[in-house]
Amino acid sequence: MNDKMQQTMMLWHKFIETRDASILSEILADEVKLHSPFVWKPKNGRSAAMAILTTVTEVFQDFHYVHEISGENQLCLEFAARIDELGLRGVDLIEFDEAGKIVDFEVMIRPANALAALGAAMNQKLAEKGFL
Repeated sequence: MNDKMQQTMMLWHKFIETRDASILSEILADEVKLHSPFVWKPKNGRSAAMAILTTVTEVFQDFHYVHEISGENQLCLEFAARIDELGLRGVDLIEFDEAGKIVDFEVMIRPANALAALGAAMNQKLAEKGFL
């Protein structure tokens, strides 16, 4: 992982800690593509990605990263969290451009009952915000 990617990931972890959405505008490319496990097709663009990523920080409980695997311009972050009483595990697959901005962000989550609960909670929150 190069210095630009490391800087982006330091800011990503700061966003996770503070939930400061302005950090996302610094690290997401304009054309970022977000693959969410609860929608059937990718969401394109910074505003859609920001809406989903900021909302998920409101829904997840006890979120924390447990493992990291990095490649040349990609990163895999394994995480654990809860949705009410349901524990879940997942991975964030992140791809960076040459400037260190996030251009592709894919999330996978298990087990299915926790993913279903996440989808319901996310749809409700996003609808309340007028995003859906």
